Amino acid sequence: MGPIICAMLRLSLVIQLSLFFYTVHAQKADSVERSTDSVSILDSLPSNPLASARNFLEQWREQVDRYYTGLDSVKRGVAWQRPDDGRLVPSQVQQYISLVKPAVHDLQGKVTVLRKQTVPQDSTANSWRAVQDSAATLERDIESLLLDMQDLGDKAEQQQNVTQAAQEGTFWYHWKSIIQKNLEQDGLSQRYYDSAWDGRFLLILLSLIYFYWLYQMRRRAIGAEETLPLHRNQPWWIPVLKFAIFFLILLPLTSLRIPVIVLELSYLLIFGFLYLLIRSELSNQHLKMMQYVFFYYLLVLASNLVLDTGWMLRIIVMLINLSGICLLWHLGRKVDGKIPFDYLRPFSRWLLLIISMAAIIFNLFGFLNLARTCSIAGAVGLLQAFSLHAFRDMLSHDLLNSYENSKEDRFINRFDKQKILAALRRIIGLFAGILVIIIWANTLHITSEIRRLGDRLLNNTHTIGGVNYTYGDVVLAFAVIWTANWIQKNLKDLLDQPDAKKNQRRTALLPLVRVVIFIVGFLIGIRILGLGVDKLTVIVGALSVGIGLGLQNIINNFVSGVILVFERPFKVGDYVELADKKGQVMQVGIRSSTLLTDQGAQVIIPNGDLLSGRLVNWTFEESDIRLNLQLTIVTARSIEEWKKWLEDTITSFKEIDRSLPMKILTKDITADAYVVSIQVGLQNVQQIEWFRSKFLEQVKAEAVFHDSKVTSA
Repeated sequence: MGPIICAMLRLSLVIQLSLFFYTVHAQKADSVERSTDSVSILDSLPSNPLASARNFLEQWREQVDRYYTGLDSVKRGVAWQRPDDGRLVPSQVQQYISLVKPAVHDLQGKVTVLRKQTVPQDSTANSWRAVQDSAATLERDIESLLLDMQDLGDKAEQQQNVTQAAQEGTFWYHWKSIIQKNLEQDGLSQRYYDSAWDGRFLLILLSLIYFYWLYQMRRRAIGAEETLPLHRNQPWWIPVLKFAIFFLILLPLTSLRIPVIVLELSYLLIFGFLYLLIRSELSNQHLKMMQYVFFYYLLVLASNLVLDTGWMLRIIVMLINLSGICLLWHLGRKVDGKIPFDYLRPFSRWLLLIISMAAIIFNLFGFLNLARTCSIAGAVGLLQAFSLHAFRDMLSHDLLNSYENSKEDRFINRFDKQKILAALRRIIGLFAGILVIIIWANTLHITSEIRRLGDRLLNNTHTIGGVNYTYGDVVLAFAVIWTANWIQKNLKDLLDQPDAKKNQRRTALLPLVRVVIFIVGFLIGIRILGLGVDKLTVIVGALSVGIGLGLQNIINNFVSGVILVFERPFKVGDYVELADKKGQVMQVGIRSSTLLTDQGAQVIIPNGDLLSGRLVNWTFEESDIRLNLQLTIVTARSIEEWKKWLEDTITSFKEIDRSLPMKILTKDITADAYVVSIQVGLQNVQQIEWFRSKFLEQVKAEAVFHDSKVTSA
């Protein structure tokens, strides 16, 4: 019955694909794509439909690339448009779009039909899913192409309206057309708010979490009758401003295509919010600098909003750009590194200077579209440089405040403050780099080019042997393995609690869990690269001989560590003895364990020796931590007085565990000395060295005071 059903499914698939390719072949070919559709696609269908589908996808991909090449050529013509081309270029754009757009819609229908085909449940199922994934990617590229054509057509239409208004001679209608044309170039009619809402909802959720964190910090600080260190006497609206800044700074991450007008208004609000946030902490010089930058930004936006072919406006815009160059040159002199509004890094400053000078040159030679693009990009880039620096400092201050206002048992106190700050700065730097690329790509109107370049770099398939991979897969696999390695390294900090006894119970299987996390992350990374488990098994089998011969001691210690984790013949804090080594267990690792001897030395012992050797555990049934000391006292003072003094001195230490009985006994005597044995419980194994040092120092001082001699062992 099974083979009959499989045969029927294959026959049904062939019939469906035959109808699909017949439909594609029967559609009327457009003049732009005749060269591609002239090849008959039905010839190879009966023998191998999967190969035919792949062949068509390759042809359609080449066709989309040709459409993009033509569109890039038209965009360059628009960008390098001069004032005397005001009538010719828009008409050429409209002619190109009317010719190509129907063909693109036709191609989109073909790709959609292929993407919706039923996947057969046989050995070719995975291959067909890969074909459908490629078709879905191609469909998204076609949608992006249509959006670019729509945007370009709207700009050409507004340019024609400006030319027509100039001919009619109506003053207000002419200026209205100019403003509409410039707003259209900034993406006023771009369909931004109809898409990417999933990313915006996630960003809103993250912003609300950040706001709640600030609110909790402020409430704890007020409850403790303190103020937050960053802003003295914070009013209630400070967290609201930070919430808005957090949301607006990260907003470009939700979509690759963002209208320039949205970026202009976003950074206008961000800069204003930052001014309100830290103005009380700035000097008059810094306040004036912020005001100059803000005024320059407003002038750039206003002048480029009404920029036209008239020389008067062009000269005004060039003077504003020249003032921006002077401002950037002044910002190259570092005044106070703690304030993010008085200094630009050399790379950022020189890049903005080049962009501003390019705006003046393009304006002077009549390339107004390029001049306007560079002018706005320079102004937005200036505010972005300041805002990202202030954003990094804001989050760093908030993290420090969280450390200062949190109790000792809070989760955040398990991590080292400086390491967390360094990690936060690296993460913010990574996201800042991504934001710079996204914002500059949108302000320079090269989003499609950047996206296609990234797609070619990350998604083109490469082959090594029989393994197919992409650079995107390599980056993702590296990120997964790095994340797994970071988690297993910091797992102890994530699980530790201030109570040492709870840590002993909670982290009993910690070494094995760390290994499992890394192995799982490594296998996921290998799978992302397209290397199947069967191929990995072959590689492991080939290396097993070398591993067995060259790394047998390491493998022995590793397996012994796993056995120790499950059998638990000792645990952290136990007092054990192995051959001539005696001490307390400080750490149980997956390859080796660490003992702290009575002399204060830390001894690393391979787990293989611990498992195979004769091990004595003096505290096997107890979870307590005890320190054993031996003092030889030569004195004329009564031994009972010494014991009383030793008991009082040990009790004065806060590190001791008072729930455990203290033992101070006379072990041996000689002709002129007493040998006293001391056993005391401690709260944490890490406190042994410190307690031993301070205690022996006090014993020595007491012996000198009473003219006695004391030696320890």
